[in-house]
Amino acid sequence: MDLKNVIQYTKELSILYVEDDIKSQELISSILDSLFETVDIANDGELGLKAYNQYYLKNDKYYDLILSDIEMPRLDGIKLSETILQINPDQHIIIISAYNEKEKLQKLLQLGIDNFLHKPIEFNNFFETFKKSARPIREQNKIKKDLENAHNLNYNLETLLDIISQVAIVSKTDLEGNITYVNDIFCQMSKYSEEELIGQNHNIIRHQDVPSSVFQNMWEEIKAGKVWKGKLKSRAKDGEVFYVNANIIPIFNSKERIKEYVAIRFLSTQEELENAEFGKQVSDHYQESKRRDFNSRRIIDELQEKLLKFKDFDFIEFALKKEKTRTSKCSTQLKSTEDNYKQQEIEFEKFKLSIKEKMSLLLEQNQSSNKINEEYIQNIEKLKNEINTKSDEFNRMLDNNKQRAKELGDFKDLVKHLEKD
Repeated sequence: MDLKNVIQYTKELSILYVEDDIKSQELISSILDSLFETVDIANDGELGLKAYNQYYLKNDKYYDLILSDIEMPRLDGIKLSETILQINPDQHIIIISAYNEKEKLQKLLQLGIDNFLHKPIEFNNFFETFKKSARPIREQNKIKKDLENAHNLNYNLETLLDIISQVAIVSKTDLEGNITYVNDIFCQMSKYSEEELIGQNHNIIRHQDVPSSVFQNMWEEIKAGKVWKGKLKSRAKDGEVFYVNANIIPIFNSKERIKEYVAIRFLSTQEELENAEFGKQVSDHYQESKRRDFNSRRIIDELQEKLLKFKDFDFIEFALKKEKTRTSKCSTQLKSTEDNYKQQEIEFEKFKLSIKEKMSLLLEQNQSSNKINEEYIQNIEKLKNEINTKSDEFNRMLDNNKQRAKELGDFKDLVKHLEKD
């Protein structure tokens, strides 16, 4: 069984499921949730009857389907079904039963219930049963809805026509254009009596100046179910001319087929017609002017966008010149730093050389005297400390210079890149 095939009939329906067995309730309710729009659950017959009445009070309609087990405490499925059918004889009920409950099934058949699901439930049969039950319910609901819509439409239409008839020229025709109704204003303007008009074709007031193409277009529109609107020149019984703004409306029956046409007309004048035509020409010229103005604005916006791009180029050029100036200064600083670094290297080499000479001298003195005294040791230690201090200072200076040289090198690369751009 294709589940989608079942859901197309059940998806808009409501169901009350009455079951006291919790395990069965959980399993079946989870399936019902995927089939029905509304699923309510009751744990026994009394609660089911209470839920049934509350649903009606809340929604002004009964559940579309009842699914109930037979064996339940307080109120069994047979008594529940009997009570519900007394309240609503048209209620659709499906009973879950065992095959050995023949006497109970016979009672249910006498109540008019013939949809059963037998335990253990076989799910192909489960879905087929719901499809079989839901299809006529869905069709009945559609018919009720169509009848209700038709009733409301007809009621609203009649009320609206009564109001409009007080101020407008109103008539009805059949599908062939034969008049079936006219109001008093129609008779006054046409100079015909109601008896003279009923049964006549509506072209009885047609003026020969109106092109046949106008009426051809009108019939094409209203036969297609559309409302036709237009200005017409009409002729009264005595030949007097009158002008109307006409609205011709197709009226549908419950099967969505056109059953008649209603024409609502408001008096107009020749001057109004000419003014309307002039107004249309003014409107057309205005729309054309508006369209041209829109195109002009679009072109101006595009030019402004291009101008902004050129402004950006000027800004970039200015920034580049400024950066080149700063780069030149940095290059001068870099050259000065490099010269300073080289000079410090020369001085450090001289310092190392002088220290070596002092140490050699002291060593020679020590070898000649073959005697180590405290002053010599102190001098040696002093010289070592001095060397270490100077060496640390030089290393720090060397690291700083290397970092500075790296930064300046990176900056040079950036400058070259900018100059290429």
